[in-house]
Amino acid sequence: MPLPENQELNAVADDLVATIREAFGTPKHTRPVHARGQLTKGTFVPSPGAKYLSKAPIFEKPSTDLLARFSCDTGFSDIADTHKDSNPRGLAIRFLLSEDGHTHFDLITNTAIGFAVDRGEGFLAMFKHALGKITEEQLHKDWPFVAWYQRNRKPLWPMSFASEQWHGIHAFSLDGHDGKRTFFRTRLVPPQGVMKMGEEETKEKKGTYLFDNLEERLTANPPKPIVYNWMAQIADPAVDNLNDSSSEWPEDREFVHLGTFTFDRLWTMNEGEVPGRDQQRIIFDPKPRYMEGIGISDDPIIEMRTSVYLKSGLIRREANGVAGRDTPGHCVGR
Repeated sequence: MPLPENQELNAVADDLVATIREAFGTPKHTRPVHARGQLTKGTFVPSPGAKYLSKAPIFEKPSTDLLARFSCDTGFSDIADTHKDSNPRGLAIRFLLSEDGHTHFDLITNTAIGFAVDRGEGFLAMFKHALGKITEEQLHKDWPFVAWYQRNRKPLWPMSFASEQWHGIHAFSLDGHDGKRTFFRTRLVPPQGVMKMGEEETKEKKGTYLFDNLEERLTANPPKPIVYNWMAQIADPAVDNLNDSSSEWPEDREFVHLGTFTFDRLWTMNEGEVPGRDQQRIIFDPKPRYMEGIGISDDPIIEMRTSVYLKSGLIRREANGVAGRDTPGHCVGR
């Protein structure tokens, strides 16, 4: 997982990582955002039709093993599930493409629809405003969509992770054997339907209700798996902006079923040859660099996230005493 070659972008990423850590007071051994989370394991099974859209091996194989991390927002590792700032939640999924896990494809989603800005500099400005380093007037002047996003994206809470819906904010491409490229955005949909509640209803919930339910489901005998259908929202390239994460696509776009995710057990910190080491080393990768058949758009935030995730992850590894040289492609979240 190399850094992007653009050194100006990497400098902004350094500033962004430092500013986010300052905003939350996050220690170096913890993720600066989505600090609270739980790792799980599972399986992906492709739909019969996915292989006709993409030559990716995950659509040819009967199944692929997975690692995944469910998380809450902010850099506070003890944030309550019921806190308004625990939204949006995150789900990062790793497809294990080799037996040793060194080759992988990561799918990174959250519960928000779209993003507040279209470039990393805008995200940096939001955190500088939170620290009082720039005024709200300046933030909204330079990044006008932020004001609309903050007014209209009111948080809702899932009844459980099993009833949550997840979105990929970037456009990716399904690249077929025939050379055709189909651009899409990811949506993960629970087959039993999405079930949400408002802030008033959360007052009756424990501050750990989501992660308690996750543990109860996956440690039951037998487990009660969490299942999502991977749906591709197909772009109309003549109308839909492929390179702007803050641009929404209409809900009447075609959705295609790519397969099914099933998460059926926890991955706990006492597992492994050196317990917890692999878990602490995970750095999810926003780019599908080892996955033939899935490509990226020119959305500039993809490269920014790649730089931010790697820089932040290496800081976290060193602080946890699990730093070391990787084999190519091995950056075993966010």
